[in-house]
Formats: sequence, structure tokens, C-alpha cells
Amino acid sequence: MSEDKKILNSLAVTIGVLVVIAIMISVVATNLVEDKVDTAKEEMKILERIKPLGELATTLEEAQKASPIVEEPVVAVAKEPATPEQIYNTACMACHASGVAGAPVMGDVASWAPRIGQGKDVLIEHAIKGFKGMPARGGSSQLSDEDVIAAVEFMIEKSQ
Repeated sequence: MSEDKKILNSLAVTIGVLVVIAIMISVVATNLVEDKVDTAKEEMKILERIKPLGELATTLEEAQKASPIVEEPVVAVAKEPATPEQIYNTACMACHASGVAGAPVMGDVASWAPRIGQGKDVLIEHAIKGFKGMPARGGSSQLSDEDVIAAVEFMIEKSQ
């Protein structure tokens, strides 16, 4: 009888070990499949969240293809070019009126003298491309080079 007990105990241990191995394989397989499914779901959520709200139609044909409601083109009315003072007031004044981040205050001859001494071309380059704490185009990306040049010349004129 003791031989039979030993065999049954060995058999029970073997079956127990096999059951534990089967459970471990099942858990690992489930995690691998769930990770792939979760990743795909997450990617879909991200793509849905960042999709564009619309597209820009640059021609009447594109607009009509995107929306058959569009019948006549919208005509943009050109506004008059801004004066140098208007450009200064909208783009430059925030820093150059108070000296924020070391910007020379317009009209302060002492702070402008070394800068003007570098030459107008250097000042214009710094204004267009940005320099130290000053962002390119004074932070107004819609300004053309001509607008920036006009504003720089305006500030130089008022600061000599």
C-alpha cells in the first residue's frame, strides 16, 4: 500500500505542476494578446483625438468638392498696409515700451546708441530672425520683412 500511496502522491504532484504551468502559459498569452489589443485601441483613440477639424481649400474647385454648398468664392478685401507706427504698436511696443527682457526702450538714446552703432542691417537681421530674448519678427509671424524693416527704422528714428 505504501507503494501505491507514493505513486498517487507523485502523480498528484505532477498533475499540480502541470496545472500551474498551464495557468502560467494562459496568463502570459492573455497579457500578450491584451497588450496588442490595448495598443491598437490606444492608437485609434489618439488618431481620433488629433485628427484635423477640416481642410483648407485653396481653390473654388477644392471647396466645391469638399462641400457642394459652396457656390461663389469668398473675395478677400485687401486692407491698406500698416504704418510703421501701427506695426510698432501691435508687435514691438509690448517689450520696447517697458524694456521687458532687456529690450531697449524706444526713445532711450543711451540704450539704443550701441545697437544703432552696429548698423541698421544688423538691427534688421536681429528683428527678422530673432536675437537673444527677442523672438523672430517680434513674435508676429504674419509680418513681412518690409513691415519689420519699417518698424525698425521707426524705432531708430525715434531713438536717436
